Amino acid sequence: MPESRFTLTQLRYFTEVAHAGSMTEAARRLHLSQPALSSAINQLEHDLGVQLFDRVPRRGVRLTSAGRQFHLDAVSLLSHAEGVRERVSNFSGSLTGMLRVGVYQPLAPFRTPTLIQAFARRHPGIGIVLLEADHDRLVAMLDEHEIDVALAYDIAPFERHFAEPLELVPPHMIVAPEHPLASSTGPVSLRRFANDPLVLFDLPHTAHYYLGLYRSVGVEPEIRYRIEGFETVRGLVGRGFGVALLNQRIGHDLTYGGGRVRELELEEDLPGLTLMLVRHRDDESQRVRAFAEVCRAHFAVPDPPI
Repeated sequence: MPESRFTLTQLRYFTEVAHAGSMTEAARRLHLSQPALSSAINQLEHDLGVQLFDRVPRRGVRLTSAGRQFHLDAVSLLSHAEGVRERVSNFSGSLTGMLRVGVYQPLAPFRTPTLIQAFARRHPGIGIVLLEADHDRLVAMLDEHEIDVALAYDIAPFERHFAEPLELVPPHMIVAPEHPLASSTGPVSLRRFANDPLVLFDLPHTAHYYLGLYRSVGVEPEIRYRIEGFETVRGLVGRGFGVALLNQRIGHDLTYGGGRVRELELEEDLPGLTLMLVRHRDDESQRVRAFAEVCRAHFAVPDPPI
């Protein structure tokens, strides 16, 4: 039986098709023609002697059972090869390569630009690929090695990965300028908003968190709107449709639609959301370590966890 041979380029093509679920989309991401990519995958299957993908008409491709096992091995091999290349390149005195960073979508506008700027200044030889997603999608991308690290809240656990706390972000209330409590100069009890309709920021896991804050003080709010967009929540509150609990703060009180909101501190000692840096447990990449160091400095974390 002839020895199976494959190249790192073939592995990279294979993993991209597996991630995309489509030859067309994978070819676009790889800047290849679809026939060239299909030919490379067909050759890989021929050399291995197994079918890696089932072709599904009008829906793309999906991994076979053999393909799923080969995907795990391919990701590991590519990661090891990248580590070898990285260690050799370190002799030049600077880090190079690509780092794929997933960011929890609602916090991306607030945290990503300045953090990436700080990282780029310190490590100009490393390119950054940014992907925004909700919590569950970030978990899936880490599981599939589609990203190297993630920045996300602890609204749900990252059970199979290493999560390092960076910053605690407490909740606050936003109200319209005409709200009776808008001119409050000190903290206000969450109970005082019991009769206000709630504009609920409703992404996966966030509704459970915010409603839990209400229930912790014995209040069951009337939900007027369930909204997935951060700025849509602020816009509705600014137009007087209710109040909203949020964590991230904006440096001004304007909404996209031209309205205004007021931020109010809450009197109760309510649990905040912890911003986490999440990475693979077995990842020893110098690029990931470098990114973690910049994150700690950026968020003023005194010491990495033991």
